[in-house]
Amino acid sequence: MPNTTPRQNLRYSRSLSLLLLAAAALGHSAQAQPTPAAAAASAGTDSPVQLETVSMTLQRDGSLIPYAKMNEILGLMQKHGEGQFYMEFKLAFKEPKPASFTPKLAVQHNDGVVPVKLAEDGTFQLPVLPAEQGKDADLARNWKRGSASLSASLKLSIRPEQLNMGAVRRIARLAHKLRGEMLPWYLRPLFPQFEGVRVCSSKPEWELEWREKGQLLALPLTADPKDVDPDAVKGQTPRSCTVLSGQESWPDEARLIAPPDSRLSVRVLSNK
Repeated sequence: MPNTTPRQNLRYSRSLSLLLLAAAALGHSAQAQPTPAAAAASAGTDSPVQLETVSMTLQRDGSLIPYAKMNEILGLMQKHGEGQFYMEFKLAFKEPKPASFTPKLAVQHNDGVVPVKLAEDGTFQLPVLPAEQGKDADLARNWKRGSASLSASLKLSIRPEQLNMGAVRRIARLAHKLRGEMLPWYLRPLFPQFEGVRVCSSKPEWELEWREKGQLLALPLTADPKDVDPDAVKGQTPRSCTVLSGQESWPDEARLIAPPDSRLSVRVLSNK
């Protein structure tokens, strides 16, 4: 720091000039750096501290995902999907990350930054931006470029105990309509082609149950040995799966009876 001890040869006019210059510099600094509350308001977040971290440490990376296209898909799903679907994304690092490293992700557009919450397993969902903001948006990250990959999968909002054949047919109709009618041709490769609702359980004990002419009927479902549980954990015994396409002849009221640990997923047409 400069020596602040007064000297006899300094004149009052020179001291006044220095004070004025310092005050002007401080005023300029205050204008150039908005308060955390103002920054949070401009980015639409309730967490000023988190927004400050995002804005200072993340790097915009358009190679992660074509966000403008994905935003358009998410918007159409939100508008026409009747709440049956959502898109889940997952972050996977190619090498083990240091224990002290916390990955951060955000959506950055010309008007601000929207933080993205990452779960412990790397899964997350992306916000739906207004069309004008989505056009210039990219994901921003705080890890080395190319050291991690992102994947996306179509998920169902319905739970196994809520599933019946009417729900399967509704899901199939909406999925085919979204991909075949709502999405423009350039977005269809990013939206999976629906084949059916997959049910996976530790034991292949599934039934469809319905009433017909006063009688309670039950139809056992068989496992598909060729199907693979998308939630399989390496090193653990894979769960058995069965698929309902919606084209079966059973009535809409036929409801699924499945083990408590059952999980639903979307079976899609493989490109292989």
